[in-house]
Amino acid sequence: MLQKRLEPLLSRKRVAIVEACVIGLVSGLAAVLLKQGVERLALWRTTSELPLGLVLPAIGLIGGWLSGFLVERLAPEAAGSGIPQVKAALGFAKMPLNLRVALVKLSSTLLALGSGLSLGRQGPTVQIGAALAAQLSRWVPTSPEYRRQLISAGAAAGLAAGFNAPIAGVLFVVEELLQD
Repeated sequence: MLQKRLEPLLSRKRVAIVEACVIGLVSGLAAVLLKQGVERLALWRTTSELPLGLVLPAIGLIGGWLSGFLVERLAPEAAGSGIPQVKAALGFAKMPLNLRVALVKLSSTLLALGSGLSLGRQGPTVQIGAALAAQLSRWVPTSPEYRRQLISAGAAAGLAAGFNAPIAGVLFVVEELLQD
């Protein structure tokens, strides 16, 4: 009896909408966390009471070393800008996209950007969003093609939230990631 009442609520279309909303929310939160974290670290770096001549180079060295250490030891798949890795994963290559990759990419990018290294946010937000979407899509049975769409949606959500540009996120995915 209860199952018959729940069937309309659990239609495939409704599940897909919920999945897309959750992926957008999680990817967006990760991008905002990255942006806010970098801003706070940069503010701390420039307003520190320590002598700037000694502190700034040391912070850059330590942040760069920690960032590289995290990537090398915990998730070598998180190396690089992020966009080629997502393209490879969407092209059915053996490129892992999972929670570990997302967390290492988020942490290492936060450390690198926050310590003043010259690095962009576009690639990392795309890879973080895609990796979180890939992880979430494993929890619900989906076809490979639908999983690919969810990963693309996560990449778009990460980019859109990172730059406050939702249409740009969608256009980026259509132009760059979903080319056949």
